Amino acid sequence: MKKLIKALILMTAAALMLFCGCGDEQTDVTNHERPILDLCTSLEHRDANAYLNCFTPAAKKAYLAGEGDSSDSSGKSKGKDIISRVMSENGLEDGDKISCEIIGKLELPSADREKLQKQYKSKYAKNVTIEKAFRIDASLTCSKGTDVHRFNVVLFDESWYIFGDVIEKFDF
Repeated sequence: MKKLIKALILMTAAALMLFCGCGDEQTDVTNHERPILDLCTSLEHRDANAYLNCFTPAAKKAYLAGEGDSSDSSGKSKGKDIISRVMSENGLEDGDKISCEIIGKLELPSADREKLQKQYKSKYAKNVTIEKAFRIDASLTCSKGTDVHRFNVVLFDESWYIFGDVIEKFDF
């Protein structure tokens, strides 16, 4: 009986070692945090399409149509040049690493989601039903410094987006 118990303990320990694994510690990322982390990654990898896809479809479309904060109102090269513009506006250089840490989050109640829906309709003439929304504070860090930025992220049409205009300027 003692041998059987000892064998079971050894097998359990071996199984635990297999499932625990080794390596880098990973942090869990929730879906509503993903657009903010993708924004940082897209900047670091100089991926304009991925950067613009972090924002709502209507904000992206308005930006590309020339309604963004840029002086380039033609809209023709805005999508390609967004990374260059963000880099130069923020004093970033090729090779600069950009890290992001979520430092606070708050799920917005239905009254706040309704306000965001009205803002979206007013600004973009589009109706959306925002299923969920969060206000997220994130610390973005690069060689120039750190910017603590507040984002609103929303869920509609089964995707999470940063709510608001396409961002060109951070405060590093």
